[in-house]
Amino acid sequence: MALVLVVDDQAPNRALVVTLLRYAGHRSLEAADGQLALALVREHAPELVICDLLMPTMDGYEFVRQLRLEPAIAATHIIFYTATFMEREARALADACGVNHVLVKPCEPEEILRVVAEALSSHQTPAIALDAESFDREHLRVLTNKLALKVEELEHTNHRMSALTDLSLQLASERDPYELLNKVCRGARGLTGARRSVLAARYKNGTTTTHLATWGLTQDETTQLRAQLDLGAGLPGQVMEDGRSRRFSFEDGQTQLPPGFPPWQHGLLAPIVSLHHSYGWILLLDKLGDGEFSAQDLDLLAIHAAQAGRIYENGSLYKRVQHTAEQLELEVVERKAAAAKLRIANETLELRVQERTAQLHEIIDGLESFTRSVSHDLRGPLGGIAGAARLARGFVAQQRHDKVDQFLEVIADQAEQTGRMVESLLVLARSSDVQLRRQTVDAGPVVQTALGLLQLPDALPLPVCIEALPQIDADPDLAQQVFFNLIGNALKFASASAQPASVVIGVVGDQQPPVLFVRDNGVGFDPSQADRLFKPFHRLHGAQFAGSGVGLSIVKRIVDRHGGRVWAESLPGQGATFYVSFGPQAVDANAGELPAGD
Repeated sequence: MALVLVVDDQAPNRALVVTLLRYAGHRSLEAADGQLALALVREHAPELVICDLLMPTMDGYEFVRQLRLEPAIAATHIIFYTATFMEREARALADACGVNHVLVKPCEPEEILRVVAEALSSHQTPAIALDAESFDREHLRVLTNKLALKVEELEHTNHRMSALTDLSLQLASERDPYELLNKVCRGARGLTGARRSVLAARYKNGTTTTHLATWGLTQDETTQLRAQLDLGAGLPGQVMEDGRSRRFSFEDGQTQLPPGFPPWQHGLLAPIVSLHHSYGWILLLDKLGDGEFSAQDLDLLAIHAAQAGRIYENGSLYKRVQHTAEQLELEVVERKAAAAKLRIANETLELRVQERTAQLHEIIDGLESFTRSVSHDLRGPLGGIAGAARLARGFVAQQRHDKVDQFLEVIADQAEQTGRMVESLLVLARSSDVQLRRQTVDAGPVVQTALGLLQLPDALPLPVCIEALPQIDADPDLAQQVFFNLIGNALKFASASAQPASVVIGVVGDQQPPVLFVRDNGVGFDPSQADRLFKPFHRLHGAQFAGSGVGLSIVKRIVDRHGGRVWAESLPGQGATFYVSFGPQAVDANAGELPAGD
């Protein structure tokens, strides 16, 4: 029976190894980082140490180096047990530290016990070949390479997250089932990076006609495929029949597609099915860059196709948004875990790497804020629809038609509210997608055009005073959207004032770049709540004033893209002033928070 020290910053990983050691009759100690582990080795002199590599405070390499420098404990046998052991340079560092055994996570329990027994039975003194200068250089290079790999994985996850968010918004607003299938086909291609995507599904009207959607195919290829398409033939028909997704390659010679498809090398197939029916399939051909699809691509396509089958069958907006929100929440949890791991490793690297990681964290926080807002604020009206529908069904059974009419009206109102929220979200998303066309323009005509869009025909002139305005460096269309939202916001809150409504647009001094303001004499707001103005769906006055809750977020997003700044000052009952500067030069700042307001 031996004493073994287990060093890992993750408690579940330590628990697994400790359990196996107890099963083999060994005693164990635990440490969460290299610094604590070094103290335990000095105090208890264990026969063996099983150590992770990337840990806070002191990583595995540094721990072993410090241990080898102390004669009393230098001969201690070490096993590296890590998921980061991938590079050839890491193997060289392990050899230099006198570490002869390396286990790669995940690892079978039998293999762990075998390596432990082999290390304990070895009477050979570890061969140590430490050169401080070269060790430090290789140590930093190995960790830097690993960090770069993590950054690449995080960027890939962010790309998929963006595609999922955009696709969820599109599906939530689409009522035509066949246009929805077209978007599902396009979305599947975007989620996996496929060159071509083909979706085939039988119509729901009971006929044998097949709906065909393609992306990445030429018009001639689509026409040829439509002429020869047999929904249930070949490998696609098998996938639709057995309900199981497939990943395949042309080189294996066992999986061939029916006639009509363009040349291909690698493919994914997923059935479009519900719980009770099979409607068709989604086919992806050849991945951009990589060539071959991954198992993760197959899982993602299977989930996407299953979601499409349920939406296609019942058209339930509630199920559609709920399923997408759950997937987004799962992605957020995984991304936060990856970001935490990245921050821990980043503490030991150069300032240049820290700055790059901070930029990635800013993107993550913005996406998380947006996802949380979508999940929370769309769930409210959808829950109202579901609850009203259940109550209405009960009154139908009781033949109380007056009550049924009341709840149907509630359902209609909630559905309209949901539609307005989705449309506002689409406007918010598009504010980042529009190409920035920055130029020097007179702010006066831009503001006049925005005011004209707010002026109703045959109505009294709006109580708005426009002072002399300077030239600004901005995209004229996006600048017009900024002032449209700010002036509309000011008129809305000024209308509730006890005195006649008044809105003034002007410029602050002669600053460069210019700072313009929109001032109203409305109800104002508590200045301690100013930081909530530009956050999604945060409405300081509740439901007292109409609005979607994303108007100011659009303003903030546009100004951020210009590299500018927008802020507000106010006191309750004393009106509010919003200041905006479009910045000195063209800067497309897509990354950052997703703020919005009333």
